[in-house]
Amino acid sequence: MQPTIRRATAADHERLEALQRLASLATGEHHQELLDNPAVFGIAAENIAHSLVAELDGEVVGFCTVLPTSADVAEVDAVFIDPKTWRRGIGRMLLIEAERRAAQSGIRTLGVTSGGHAVSFYQALGFRLSGTEMTDFGPADRLTKDIGETNPGQVAHRAG
Repeated sequence: MQPTIRRATAADHERLEALQRLASLATGEHHQELLDNPAVFGIAAENIAHSLVAELDGEVVGFCTVLPTSADVAEVDAVFIDPKTWRRGIGRMLLIEAERRAAQSGIRTLGVTSGGHAVSFYQALGFRLSGTEMTDFGPADRLTKDIGETNPGQVAHRAG
């Protein structure tokens, strides 16, 4: 069964925070630091309006948040999927739909700062490494994607 994707609502807030916690702890990356800093699992209420959720059998199993940073640039702030539903393409579906909506609103470049466990996920969707950024938990990879000329979710192929 395919999940349905919809805009998040204020009623989803608590579930999104729970998903963020579940998924973050399940990666094993920075496990103790995350447990020692539970405030990192909070989601600003104003970010809900920029989030999409995936529902499976009436349950929210994932979400993606894309925050505009300028008229044509946005930041992928979150992609979290319930570990029980990992490896089913839900994160991919959410990010592709978020990218499509961002492009329709005039966004041309997406950026994301990612822990090591998710870099290949973003690269498979056409993001390219663009550097390293310091986070609260140490260095993380910085990736960007030009969405102005490509189909959502696709890697740009240029002749040349």
